[in-house]
Amino acid sequence: MTATTSALRGRATPAPTRGSGGRSTSKAARLIPSGIAWILPAFTISVGLIYYCIGYSGYLSFFDWTGGRSPMFPVGIDNYVRAFTDPIFWTALRNTLIYFVVVFAVQVVGGLLFAALMHSRIFFASVYKVIIVIPVVVAPATLAPAHIQVWQTDGTVNQILKTLGLGDVAQAWLGQSTTSLIVVTLVGCFGSVGFGFILYFAGMSQIDPEMIEAARVDGASNLRMLFSIVLPNLRPITISLAILNFITALKLFDNVWLITQGGPAHSSEFLGTLIYAQTAGTSRNVGYASALSVILLIIAISVSIAIQRRGRERAVKLEEPADV
Repeated sequence: MTATTSALRGRATPAPTRGSGGRSTSKAARLIPSGIAWILPAFTISVGLIYYCIGYSGYLSFFDWTGGRSPMFPVGIDNYVRAFTDPIFWTALRNTLIYFVVVFAVQVVGGLLFAALMHSRIFFASVYKVIIVIPVVVAPATLAPAHIQVWQTDGTVNQILKTLGLGDVAQAWLGQSTTSLIVVTLVGCFGSVGFGFILYFAGMSQIDPEMIEAARVDGASNLRMLFSIVLPNLRPITISLAILNFITALKLFDNVWLITQGGPAHSSEFLGTLIYAQTAGTSRNVGYASALSVILLIIAISVSIAIQRRGRERAVKLEEPADV
């Protein structure tokens, strides 16, 4: 037994094999993630397909093409000039901005309110959480018929107004250019509060309880703790919601198309519905739709970067020590 142990101890440790470059293969193996072989095919296909589609859309944006086997006519930047001189394009951008501001404000206020309530001691909290989250998980195609029933001329909203003696306010909400955007925006608010609640509820769970307790000992009111402790800790979530909401507003299509189809008279038109109309309509122009898609992508990336930088600058200012 002793002789065997001595022999094993005296045996030299095998040196790591080296490649042609002189580097240790064990060190090279450590630099490569173990699961890269499993995700590389899907990653290559998905990323390659996405960037190929973006590049091909940019290529098509310089042509006048109706799709299919029809000839393609190069037009240079005429599609982009047409977009920036098209009043419908500016209407879609205006609707996008209105939708983003209203839905984001409602999502932040409603999400914070429900998250704060669910963190307090209330009865049937689990039931309330399910009710709040249901609009997030249900597909828009499922909810669209219900929204149409609520807002049409003889729908629920007008029936309630007539019952309250406000029959003069009742109107064709979906059939008027002055109210169709209001309906689409309210539908967006209905589905966004639950998502804000999920993120804010999780964020509040990560706040150090000792910080809250110290503020209570110092005599801070609930409102003071909200603005001095809770909201600063939830700022990254708010920035993320702003970026997600703006991107959602830019590519909004399903709710609008199912409820108003961008009408009447393009009053509820968004870039998503405008692009779809240019690719599936009778007077379609795939080249113009591609130019609109490229513009949408540039706006989304630019605004997202601007919001992130603004949030980082504010975070740095808050972390800087105050001058004595």
